[in-house]
Amino acid sequence: MVIKHAHSVTIEYVYFSLKEMSLMTHISKTIVGTEGSELEGKLILHCITSSISCYIAPQISRKLMRHGAEVITVLSPEAAKFVHPMIFEWATGKVPITAIEGKVEHVQYAGLSEDKADLILIAPITASSLSKIANGIMDTPVTLIAGTALGNKIPIIMTPTMHKVMFHNPVISKNIKKLEEYGVKIIKPRIEEEKAKIPSESEILEHCIQMLSKKDFSNKKILITSGPTRVYLDGMRFISNPSSGKMGFALAVEAWRRGADVKLVYGMTSVNPPSFIHDRIQTETEEEMLEKTIEILLQEKIDYVILAAAMNDFGPEEKKDEKVSSGTSWDITLKPLEKLADKIKSVSPDTKLVLFKAEYNKNDDELVQIAKTRLERANAEMIIANDISKKEFGFKSDYNRIAIITEKEEIKWVEDKKTKAAEEILSELKAL
Repeated sequence: MVIKHAHSVTIEYVYFSLKEMSLMTHISKTIVGTEGSELEGKLILHCITSSISCYIAPQISRKLMRHGAEVITVLSPEAAKFVHPMIFEWATGKVPITAIEGKVEHVQYAGLSEDKADLILIAPITASSLSKIANGIMDTPVTLIAGTALGNKIPIIMTPTMHKVMFHNPVISKNIKKLEEYGVKIIKPRIEEEKAKIPSESEILEHCIQMLSKKDFSNKKILITSGPTRVYLDGMRFISNPSSGKMGFALAVEAWRRGADVKLVYGMTSVNPPSFIHDRIQTETEEEMLEKTIEILLQEKIDYVILAAAMNDFGPEEKKDEKVSSGTSWDITLKPLEKLADKIKSVSPDTKLVLFKAEYNKNDDELVQIAKTRLERANAEMIIANDISKKEFGFKSDYNRIAIITEKEEIKWVEDKKTKAAEEILSELKAL
């Protein structure tokens, strides 16, 4: 565009058409997919009501975006007083919905529309809004969108936050049960300081991913072991290894996302286990992990066992019951310990067994051959082999390089994050 001024000075302006402006990327969109792609292509309406926890809501929206989601926020009138809508526009790159206007937003995003959301997340939700939705009252943008979504069977997740006594109010309990019967997923709050507090951003994210993931392991029970074990030499000294438990935990999360009933037996790990895997048992010694695993197999039918734990192979022939004095020499003789992997099929013959085989400083051919021999000896369906001598793929790393080997001697190499490796392992297991 050229403008001529009185002084005949020509000034050139670079301008954008309205169409070009609409394609401009809001600065907040640069975070999309930076931590994962699990929610790529999904539209999530993040609804916020007037709990004091709503100050955390912008970070929840951004956490969803970091894993690929497109997020539109919806605020109740009272929530807009707690946190200014402009904050949510900054957080998501989209103007939040604070009122239902001429676009009829509840129909656009929760009705029979091509623009409809894939998921409605209400985090946080107050006792009042929860009760309104449970009883069909739709008098705010949040309750109206939720009520419409219920009628259209769009998935809904709610995170109730309130004082503990309110959470245990029988009316609230009844309304929560009613919503669950309607198919709403209620994420239980953290009970601290006599308050029902909002779960962590990571836990909310995981529930959203799980809600939108394929459920190819529905109605299946998967038992996973993870982390290191200890073998005591005397009253305080033990032998162990630097396993972090990250690979086993990644498998537990992926199995849970895909609909499995996950049971986790883990050792004294350097990282925390996933908090949303509620059926978990922490053990310390090799003997405890073996006993707990066998105990579960004897009590119920388990479809898959994945032995991702780095259990001790050796223990002392004689354990000292006291602390050995540091001023004396001490000769220790180690003996092989019984293998949990060799007991699984005798206890539960129909359970599909997945082993892990960690080796040190082996080439690919050597690694595969060792793994095949172990697979056959344990009568397992699959074994995962890796070389831990390389620091970038070791115990503490977030990455792994593995060979997935099946009983048919099919081999698939995967080099990626442990979370991605877990996806590949479960997909290969499902295909057996």
